[in-house]
Amino acid sequence: MENGEKARDVRPEIVESYRDFTPPAQIRKMVDNLLSYVPPKYLVGLKKIVLTNRSALPRDNRRQKVWGRGRKYRLAESLGSYSRARKSSPATVWLYVDNIVSADPAWVLRTPLLRYTRLADVLYHEIGHHIHAVHRPVHDGKENVAEDWSRKLSGRFLRRHYWFLMPILYPLSFATKMVRRMRKAVKPESRSSH
Repeated sequence: MENGEKARDVRPEIVESYRDFTPPAQIRKMVDNLLSYVPPKYLVGLKKIVLTNRSALPRDNRRQKVWGRGRKYRLAESLGSYSRARKSSPATVWLYVDNIVSADPAWVLRTPLLRYTRLADVLYHEIGHHIHAVHRPVHDGKENVAEDWSRKLSGRFLRRHYWFLMPILYPLSFATKMVRRMRKAVKPESRSSH
């Protein structure tokens, strides 16, 4: 078996389940594309990615609350969620496409460099929860670990998918980091002078 076939074997199934909602035409392809940049070893054990909307959730799930960043959120208002594997169900990532799409202006999905931004953040964050739970447990807050994985996987996606932009993005990234460092250095001094 070739590497490409092995990678396809561990990739989770993408399932669409909507009610009274028409998703953007390219959303499934975008999720599939984002998955292709995740190292296959991190997808082992993740069986499904469900693309859905809040109306398709059962009533109990719409009212359900989940913890995140020290407070409770209604599941129906979140952008995504992760459920660990249990005896009765496999590990699954849920993406609430209506909430993801409404989080940005419509033109963002039509802009090549920006169209993946929100979806990548959410998908990679939830995959980060899977990596933390199954492959690389770290003793830090669950949300912090998921955010770290989201940044790592998003960076990998950007470097490989938009490789031709790297000569522009690297200097831009360096300049942004320098500005942030200078702002941090100036803030403590301005507080102590008062």
